[in-house]
Amino acid sequence: MFALNVLRWVLCLVLLPVFSGVGCEDLFEDEDDDDPQGAVVDVGVCLSGLQWQGGNEESPLMRPGGDCIACHKAEDEGPTFAIAGTVFEALDEADDCFGVGGVTVELTGSDGQVVTLSTNDAGNFFLKANKFTLTMPYTARVLVGDKERIMATPQNDGNCASCHQTVGAEGAPGRIIAP
Repeated sequence: MFALNVLRWVLCLVLLPVFSGVGCEDLFEDEDDDDPQGAVVDVGVCLSGLQWQGGNEESPLMRPGGDCIACHKAEDEGPTFAIAGTVFEALDEADDCFGVGGVTVELTGSDGQVVTLSTNDAGNFFLKANKFTLTMPYTARVLVGDKERIMATPQNDGNCASCHQTVGAEGAPGRIIAP
């Protein structure tokens, strides 16, 4: 949805001089989006140019880079996740910066079962705990077209943000990044 909206705005700005008397915002005022009350803002500190500023306002786009699993468990709100994380453009991207949408995250359990997830417009991906259980350890890779990044070490924890932080932890180089 985000990529589509960006494309709409670019086309609108290019074509606006042709349609005098019509503003771009008039073309999109009835859109249904996942941005509660303007929680996504355009900023210069994120590679994507967008940053979540809605705090804990419920949305699938909320808190990119944050620890979804621990927060949902501690707050006892929202869905419980078995797997959750964010795919970014850079290893050191800050919390709440939007990541990369439309990336495929492929998880393979030790029994060979494969779960395929897609990142949303914030770069977030998640698998609800009641939807599917991976046989641990699992392997992970991220795919964009014919390009891929493969995680070097099989994992026993679905909390991707516990290691994939701005500076990395437990041997992770930093954020999960798109190929």
